[in-house]
Amino acid sequence: MTAVVRDDPLRRYPAYDFRRPAQLGREHARHLEAAFETFARQWASHLTAKVRMRTHLVPRGVEVVSYQEYADTLPATTAMVAGSTADREEPCVMQIGLDDALMWVVQMLGGRTAAPIEPRPLTPIESALILQLMQEGFALLSTCLGSLLPGPVTYSGLHYTPQYLQVISPGEAVIVARFDLRVGESRSTTTVMLPTAVVVDQLAETDRGAAAAPRRGRAADHVQRTPLDVTLRVTPRVIAAGEVLDLAPGDLLRFAHPETTPLEFVVGTTPVARAVAGAQGSRLACTITAIPEETRR
Repeated sequence: MTAVVRDDPLRRYPAYDFRRPAQLGREHARHLEAAFETFARQWASHLTAKVRMRTHLVPRGVEVVSYQEYADTLPATTAMVAGSTADREEPCVMQIGLDDALMWVVQMLGGRTAAPIEPRPLTPIESALILQLMQEGFALLSTCLGSLLPGPVTYSGLHYTPQYLQVISPGEAVIVARFDLRVGESRSTTTVMLPTAVVVDQLAETDRGAAAAPRRGRAADHVQRTPLDVTLRVTPRVIAAGEVLDLAPGDLLRFAHPETTPLEFVVGTTPVARAVAGAQGSRLACTITAIPEETRR
């Protein structure tokens, strides 16, 4: 006897966790990954020139998580350089380890780091050097992400404790890109955090523009293929109703249209050009002689 296996929808479809933010679509995720790969190459080259040590930055992936989940993966104390775009309050964050930041300062000032540096808050001079470096990083990020952001990202603050970054709520969805950072012999992880609301709005705008382009092309194609009635018209003449009632076959009506004056080329009821009458073989034809400037507009 064969056992009957019943289809269980609960096994076919995994439960959706409403506490977690929605994920990005496949095409959107690829778009972001490509932009962050470009950023990694350019930022690594820029750091190599500034820090004067060979720098490698390798993307590890892009994910959508809540800010609390993101903060839980970071050290208790780290350098979080926050930036913002025009007309948006949500922050963008470039995060680096404090030991990396201090090593960069030593290298930029001409020193050498033979031993690991103990992480600590930056002094005002160290902060100024790091912030200048990170502002250049924001400029590269803005260029690489392009239309994924509503505008350039500019510096707005430096924070040391992810759990107390007050500019964003713990449950808000954020896009996190993680990178493996290698400077000389030092290896660490750095991250870039973007507010999901800002990026998704820009992706939706891009999708609408991409969808609208074919529609505009189809609309233009339909307009160009629409049949229209065209007429050659002489200067009109006003006659009385009695003359019209008295018309009979063979009557001749004279129009005050000089022989040398072009005719009006009319589409529907709108004059669009001037033309002279002619012939093409055995068929009547006209030659366009002028198109008024207002018609071109």
